Amino acid sequence: MPVIIFTLPDTDAVRESREVICTEACRVFAEILAAPVERIRAYIQILPAAQIAAGGGWLGLPDATLLAPFYQFFVLQDRATSQVQELHAAFTAILVTSLGIDRMEIRGICTRVSPADWAIGGITADRARKQELEARAGQE
Repeated sequence: MPVIIFTLPDTDAVRESREVICTEACRVFAEILAAPVERIRAYIQILPAAQIAAGGGWLGLPDATLLAPFYQFFVLQDRATSQVQELHAAFTAILVTSLGIDRMEIRGICTRVSPADWAIGGITADRARKQELEARAGQE
């Protein structure tokens, strides 16, 4: 279920770091949430700098220095607050290391989703969990 979307400006540093950012985000999700990596998704949305403003300034200016990265990640609502805090720290560290920027430029949000509102293959997570538990019980 875990999904992260990074929204980043179109710069050389971002284009060169896309693969590392996404693969590291998947690794971090799997590690912190003890989730199977095949269920994890990581995306990067790249925007032209001329479509971004941050700190009161427009990033489309030739002398703009901010990258103003933003990320949003989604987890099921029963995830512990400590896990969410670890994820924020880890995603920030990935961007700092990959892009060589100050961590104070980075903003992020976690959205917790009810299992009844999240679907995998057209089946909501609450139903999928129930089916998985029933299948395990049948094997015993």
